Amino acid sequence: MTTELFQTAKSALINATKDVKHPFRYFTMATIGINNSPRLRTVVLRGTEEDLSLKIYTDKRSKKVTHIKENNNVCLLFFDHNEMLQLKIDGKAYLEQDEKILKKAWKQIREHAKKDSRTTQEPGSKIKDPEMIEYLDTSSHFAIIHIIPSKIEYLALKKDKHVRALFSKEGTNWEGNFLVP
Repeated sequence: MTTELFQTAKSALINATKDVKHPFRYFTMATIGINNSPRLRTVVLRGTEEDLSLKIYTDKRSKKVTHIKENNNVCLLFFDHNEMLQLKIDGKAYLEQDEKILKKAWKQIREHAKKDSRTTQEPGSKIKDPEMIEYLDTSSHFAIIHIIPSKIEYLALKKDKHVRALFSKEGTNWEGNFLVP
């Protein structure tokens, strides 16, 4: 039965990249900050591969990139309120280095969304007025973060009985076990 739960989780993650209204499209990503404290932020799921590696876009000057360079352990939290399904994913993050892949992804981003990676100041910089943000004309600070999951914790909140399982990646296979909710 854990195989069915795993397939449900996998399908939801894949569908979230195809359906912009899917509840897993936006999720919480945790990194370890410079002073070893957890840092959380909402990010957008941009891709899910068949092996369940995940992809997000960001500004390469962001704090999450700094954190990942220092400690690439990340934790992701997805929640579907309609299905009452939560997925917690532990994994390793790394930055895409291939310029061809970066350029191809950049071309696919809608023009209005490109401005997020074109600010002259880095994300989190203090400003006096949001209307005074300056943008670069053509260059950008676009980056792709890949997340390779090692564990997926599945929790379905049901009226009669909650269902919880842990999937761990062993080589190229996923092994599942039920857990007490």
